[in-house]
Amino acid sequence: MKENANATTQTNADYFFEGAEKRLEIDFLETANSSKLGMLDVTRTEWERLLASVNCLILSSSISEDCHSYVLSESSLFVYPFKILIKTCGNTTLLECLPLLIKYSDQLSLVVDFVTYSHKSFTEPDLQLRPYRTFETEIAELNKYFPGKGFTLGPMNEDRWFIYVADLSECPSDKNEAEQTIEIIMSHLDKKAMAQFYKTEESDGVSESSGITTIIPDSVIDDHMFDPCGYSMNGLYQRYYSTIHITPEPEFSYVSFETNIPEKSYDTIIRRVLGIFKPERFIISVFADASALCGESNKSYDANLPGYAREIANTCEFTGRRSVTCSHYRSLKEN
Repeated sequence: MKENANATTQTNADYFFEGAEKRLEIDFLETANSSKLGMLDVTRTEWERLLASVNCLILSSSISEDCHSYVLSESSLFVYPFKILIKTCGNTTLLECLPLLIKYSDQLSLVVDFVTYSHKSFTEPDLQLRPYRTFETEIAELNKYFPGKGFTLGPMNEDRWFIYVADLSECPSDKNEAEQTIEIIMSHLDKKAMAQFYKTEESDGVSESSGITTIIPDSVIDDHMFDPCGYSMNGLYQRYYSTIHITPEPEFSYVSFETNIPEKSYDTIIRRVLGIFKPERFIISVFADASALCGESNKSYDANLPGYAREIANTCEFTGRRSVTCSHYRSLKEN
């Protein structure tokens, strides 16, 4: 992506964009004084103020009864009554939003329940601003606000997935359904597949022509093509979200897909995503409540993916409440 608030002043020869997103998700508990709308009562103007501290802008939005979805200049924001999810790529300063986010929730009489912060290891961590250059300093920043712990999943000398978890509630809130989320984080993408995400006169239909609309059919798609290249999409299907972010430049190609739609097995979604983007390497992470439809996070899909070898898989269980499984894959065609 280049048409964004974080574009660098480097020459084209030196240009680099960090596609890997920082991801912050917070669940809240309602109280006797909070409204049923919860965080949906936060106005767009208030979100714009918060996002300014992160160094990104709102480009477009989709509003439903259950969710307010915002496509950002650097990724996405999803707002539910008692949950928010913010993903920001590039050199954004995601944790700078915490003082305002906590202020907003306090004003709405909401209590922080469960916090996760995660991202793939950065390709160029030294180009990040502090405290984002190391996971240890990110943990220290998060622990100014929450009593959490950080975990590293994956090999120390290759791509890793970092996750920070803070569970602040001894009595988790009752939910209509258990939650589950899948992320597919891809790199070394097929050049022909990535060519679709350079802006041209035909770019308006790229969500359909690329096959993105077939991943979760009947989703309401809010997409954006960046100039000269790059793509972001938020999708809403009933009360569930999906999101895709694409950095197509071959030197540092990156694609992420995420959804919280409940599935007993993610096999079909994974097959569709890999068929569109054809990555040489990718990470699949599944986060699941103990009673999620998919069952345990490490049993949410068939780990044997045609054309790929799973090199490592790690599972962490957090006090019997939720678990996360992170698997690293490499193409069998890769030398």
